[in-house]
Amino acid sequence: MMDNNLLERLSFGDTTALEEIYRKYREPFIQFASKYHADKNQICDIYQDVIIALFEKVKKKKLQLTTGSLKTYIFSMGKFMLFSRLKKNANTEFIAYDNDYFEGLADYHDFLDEKDPQVILIENGIASLGKKCQELLRLFYYEEKKLSEIQEILNYNHTDVVKSQKSRCLKSLRSSIELNQDKI
Repeated sequence: MMDNNLLERLSFGDTTALEEIYRKYREPFIQFASKYHADKNQICDIYQDVIIALFEKVKKKKLQLTTGSLKTYIFSMGKFMLFSRLKKNANTEFIAYDNDYFEGLADYHDFLDEKDPQVILIENGIASLGKKCQELLRLFYYEEKKLSEIQEILNYNHTDVVKSQKSRCLKSLRSSIELNQDKI
């Protein structure tokens, strides 16, 4: 409720509400983002960009927080901006983390007050996949590796085998999500 009050005040041009939001989530965001990137200055820049984007959306009345909290929104947007920036800057490296990126999604939610039901479905679906499927999907979607690169990394005989396996993994993921969707 407090977040809704802050957003309402912000929509009426109350800049102290923006300052409160900025202070409230700054340190938790820095702590969260530090798991993925070591440069605190860049993390702070991204946080400021997130706050500016939030302010612009509220000002234009384009922010709808129907299911998640303000914190969820800020962290999601910040994570997206951080990964986008890191992807553009090839010289920047991620902090080493568990080889399985998808397990890192659980860490992300430790910082959030609420879990988005859709994210829970996806997390559970990914967790239900075998390690080989998780790795293949991570390489393809997260690291944006080509099928030929994945073939070499995972020791497949041919790129067609990789393509077929990726298709089977996605089908399993979709099935798992559909089965569990009724449980929300």
